Amino acid sequence: MAQSNDTTAAASDDGFEGYKFRIVLLGEAAVGKTSLVRRYTENVFDEEYKQTIGTTFATKDIDVTDGEGNVRTVRLNIWDMGGQSTYRELRRQFMKGASGAVIVYDVTRPETFMAMNNWFESFKEVCPDSPVIISANKVDLSENRMVPQEPGMMLRDWFQAEYFETSAKTGDKVNNVFTRVAEVVLEKALSESKSPLM
Repeated sequence: MAQSNDTTAAASDDGFEGYKFRIVLLGEAAVGKTSLVRRYTENVFDEEYKQTIGTTFATKDIDVTDGEGNVRTVRLNIWDMGGQSTYRELRRQFMKGASGAVIVYDVTRPETFMAMNNWFESFKEVCPDSPVIISANKVDLSENRMVPQEPGMMLRDWFQAEYFETSAKTGDKVNNVFTRVAEVVLEKALSESKSPLM
């Protein structure tokens, strides 16, 4: 199935007038990607872990203020990718044309932090110019935390990405992550649409 680049500003078939961006969530299995999406789009949290089979999809429309102070309507089409290695090829297909990525790790499981570079590289291979946001998730489990903030900051500098400490359970900083993604991809789309001055 061919994927079009979802950065459009015209009224589309569904009557939506605004900017559409496809955002992918990446990271190892059970880091909380689905929980982050559900907290953001439905404001719910499910204690029980359910493995994502392949990909799931959610949409949210938000108003974003651009760099010039104009409020623009943005639709985030959020693709939640299963973290299992069996989905590697499927993920590559879904990453194509993505406007940005949120890469997630679980602060209680160092192995999910160690895998971050693989996720970053596999995304940049397919979408070299698309921005990335880092989500250090499950910070509510402070007594079980094994990855302190400092390595996350190193990762932020390494990836040239913004870093957020999130909890899908409490909702802490979850809106910040997606709002920031929307702002970053909107700014990029607007700067690319401006023709260079003669």
